[in-house]
Parts: sequence; structure tokens; C-alpha cells
Amino acid sequence: MKIIGIMTGNSLDGVDVVLTGFDENGIRDLASFSKPYSREMTGKMLKLREMARAVRVSMDELSGNAFFAAAVDEYTRFVASAVNEMLARSGFSRQDVAAIGFHGQTCDHCPPSIAGKEKAYTLQVGNARLLADLTGIPVICDFRSDDVMNGGEGAPLAPVHNLHISKDLKTKGIFPVAFCNAGNTGNIAIITEDENGREIVAGWDAGPFNHYPDYLARLHKNCNCDLDGSFGKKGKVIPELLDELFNHAAADDKGNNFFLLPPPKSSDPSWYRIPDCLNCRGYSFEDTIRTAEYLSVYVLTHTLSFVPEEYAMPASFLVFGGGWKNPLAMEDFNSLLRGNAFELPRHKELFAKIRRRMKTAPNIGWSDICGYSGKYMEARIFADMARCRIIGEPFTFPAGSGCRTPTVAGIYFLPKGEKEGEFMRLLRRYKTENLNMDGDLPAYWSRAAKGWQKKRR
Repeated sequence: MKIIGIMTGNSLDGVDVVLTGFDENGIRDLASFSKPYSREMTGKMLKLREMARAVRVSMDELSGNAFFAAAVDEYTRFVASAVNEMLARSGFSRQDVAAIGFHGQTCDHCPPSIAGKEKAYTLQVGNARLLADLTGIPVICDFRSDDVMNGGEGAPLAPVHNLHISKDLKTKGIFPVAFCNAGNTGNIAIITEDENGREIVAGWDAGPFNHYPDYLARLHKNCNCDLDGSFGKKGKVIPELLDELFNHAAADDKGNNFFLLPPPKSSDPSWYRIPDCLNCRGYSFEDTIRTAEYLSVYVLTHTLSFVPEEYAMPASFLVFGGGWKNPLAMEDFNSLLRGNAFELPRHKELFAKIRRRMKTAPNIGWSDICGYSGKYMEARIFADMARCRIIGEPFTFPAGSGCRTPTVAGIYFLPKGEKEGEFMRLLRRYKTENLNMDGDLPAYWSRAAKGWQKKRR
């Protein structure tokens, strides 16, 4: 089964497209392509995000907004152009592809861990009907809604895909293993075993990764990011600034600190704050961005303290995502895991305990060294999710996302005029044609966006 996976992340820098093959021999990427956003496109995505977060009750408030619909359609056409260009470059045809797994652009995310007593929701935008028409390929989309509607966090979605990959890694002696993603948010997936040798998969968001360094680079240097750590290399980590960021950068108005919340948990830019200390108050720009970059890997290390005592602590760490392109991130993560970097006094024993639980010295490397492109890991997740939707296999579980029951995720749209084809034959073969299809499918946003609670309860 050949499936295309698509991802456009919270960094709002472009689209990643990967064509992945799934068979009895495992998972392998067959072709890939990335296309950067223009500044204008990034600006429109930011405006979409602002508009979506301003909605008070239901996304229906935006149903008649001309800018909203036009911007979502423009984004979708951009994604479609990337898919078509990848196919043209690769030599594969659309007839070779069973489906597209389309995540859409996240504009807001308020899962149970953030919502508290309020109504949880998640919002991804994208016109899947249009994408199917423009590519001529069936599209499976809206993966997070089913989990949220089943009581889950709707994130992270990497752990089950990482579990599928780990079956190959285990034959190579890489086990237990932690997959560490560094995008706008950092998240971790742990593939390990308990005291009885039973295989365990768990994952959660650690907190902001690129979010604050990118904010500082845009604000002070008019750059999208600190490319290659060029600014951070000129600065130093300021302990008191690190302490303030840890305490306040991801804390809500009730005093809940995301970094200290136990899993399951997922985060979003809407959770993050811009403390006054990030406005270079009393510190140079270089020292501020260096400390913000250090925070990214510091909280990723700290989150290992949530690996339950009865689970074997991984010593192998496979990294993926754009945040690791900054060499400072890899250096800091390596140093923290080995006990050779600065730690806040109150965390010294916690970090020492994490290191004591590792049976061997930590080994950190890109997932690429094991044959799985880190650049296209997130896009491949949605190819895998689309495959699981076709065969009716759950992709989120109570131990991971906190959902009530194992959840099969996603809905599908056929290209205009297509009623029969390989895709529908697959759905009938696996008896999944009507799974998650309730006849009420919004065209421009996910089913679990604001307002779903009243419609579906």
C-alpha cells in the first residue's frame, strides 16, 4: 500500500510531503518533497490562527467569512501543488497512490489537560474535498477529532507510528528507545518494556521547543529562526532567566505549569506565554535567545522524569524535526543527558535519577541513521494514520492520549466524480467504509472544533 503523508506544522514555514510504502517487509519512504511558504502565506496562516482563536462559541461564526474561506482554499491549493510536484519529480503516478493522509494546519488546540472543566476542542483547517479534486487522489483527514471526541488529548500522534518503526529497530538492537521531536513544540515517544518484559508505548508533549527562539528571531532580527544557532552561539545561558522561563513560560493564569503536569498531556502555542523576561529585559538579545534555546532541551530532558519507575528508561534517543538542525540543541541535549551541563539546583537530583535509570550511556542520533528520515517523520505519521484508517486499526490509546478506548481516526473525501476505485475496494475489504462517517462533515475545519460539543453530545 502506497500512501502520501502531508504535514504543515506550527512553525508555519512550509509543507512536507512524503510517499511511503507499507508492506510485510516494513515501512519505507519512496519519495519526498518540501515546499516553503512565502512570507505572504505565513502571514495569512497567522491571521487564520488569530481569527480561529477569537471565535467564542462555534466555528460556524466564520462560515461566511470571505477571507477565512479564501485563505484556507489558497493553503489547500499550495499543498496540492506540492503533492503534484512530488509525483512529477518521483515518476510515480496518482494511480500508484491509495490515499493521502492530510493533517491540515492547526490553528487552535485545547485538549482536556488545558481545558480543565471547560469544553475541550481541537482545530485544524484545510479543504480536504478541494485537495482530493486537485490531486485526483482520495484524502483521509481530521485525525485528531476522533481522539478528542473520545476524551483524549488529540496529541501527540507520533507514538504509535514510532512503535511501528521500532519493530524494525528492535531487530537491530535499538531498544528501549525514545523518539524526540523538535518542532514548534517538543514531544517524546517512549518505546520500552515493563518489569515483566511487556512492551510499552507512551508519549506526550514536553513543551515549547522552537516557539520562543523563533519568536525572538522574528521580533529582533526579522528572521524566521536562529539558523544554525548563529545568534545563540554568541550568547550564554543565564541561570536566573532559565529559572524564570521554566516557572512562567508555559503556566496558565491559575498557576498550572505545563512542564510539571503529568502525562497524558499535549500543548499548543495558545498555552505558551511571552514573559516579560523574554523581551530582553536586562539581558542581551544573544543571551536571551541562547537561554530560550537551552530551555527547549532542558524541558525535554526534564520530561523523562515522567517515565514510570516500572518501565525501563531508554538510553537510545532518536531525534527528528527542524529544531535539531540548530547544533546547540544537539550539544545541549547530549550534555544534559550525560550530566555535563547546567541544571537548576532544584532539579539536580531529578536529573541525576534519570541518568541512574539508564543501563548504558546515552546514545543520541538522527532517526535517519536507522533508515527513517527525520525531516519527513511527521508527514509519514499521517501516511501511517491513513493506512490505519483504511484497515480499521486504532492509532491512539488510553495510555498515550488519555482517550477512553482505542481510537481509529480520520474521515475521507473522494475526488469529484469518483465513486469506484482501489481506495473504495480497500475500505470494503476491511469493512471500514462507514467508520467515523456521520454525514456531518465540515468543509473547512475539523469536526472537534469549537461548537462540536453541542452538536455531538
